[in-house]
Amino acid sequence: MDHECTQVKNVLFGILLAVTALFLAGCPSLWNAKAEDKPATAEELFKAGEERFEKKDYAAAIDRFEHLKSRHVDFNRMPEVYLRIADSLYHQGSYDKANGRYLQFLELYPNHKEVPRARFQIAMAYFHQIKNVDLDTRIIQQAAQSFKKVAESPDAGEWGKKAEEKRKECLKKLAEKELYKARTYLSTSNYKAARLAAKRILEEYPKLGYDEEADKLIKKIKDK
Repeated sequence: MDHECTQVKNVLFGILLAVTALFLAGCPSLWNAKAEDKPATAEELFKAGEERFEKKDYAAAIDRFEHLKSRHVDFNRMPEVYLRIADSLYHQGSYDKANGRYLQFLELYPNHKEVPRARFQIAMAYFHQIKNVDLDTRIIQQAAQSFKKVAESPDAGEWGKKAEEKRKECLKKLAEKELYKARTYLSTSNYKAARLAAKRILEEYPKLGYDEEADKLIKKIKDK
């Protein structure tokens, strides 16, 4: 009887060892728990954020960079961290939030080499919010003024040239909206408003391709 009990115990012990071995083999994290418990370094978090950003996984990139920002405040590449968070929000289409982060970067690092690009991105965030069917020109004017600041900055470099091109696009959009207003007012016999809209094209947005049509509208209104 004792011999049979011993055999049963040996069998059960063998089964227990086998199950334990299989469990541990399927959970390598238990073996590496000590290594995984070690906090990620600033460089590791930055690299992870950059990898997510390059893969266009912007939410994950923001998570890594925010984690880095809160855990490693003395990281020597912190300006890039702030910019990457802003860039990620921009690419997500969260333009207001992106601008908030770009402005934060400009306030903290006013002499950084990436300042012209950050200012350009702020203007682009306004530009992307322009709606062609909207007669409200405030957002276009904001974009145009922001591009003008970049273009007139002596240290803007290539961003200054790009900003001037985008500024002209904004001015054309403003001229188009004035032309649309002039036509609409004319169709409703509001000649005074139509004439003022046409005159704004000639005075505020000249030589953008709309002068001839504005002149024709003004002449047409004089006959009314």
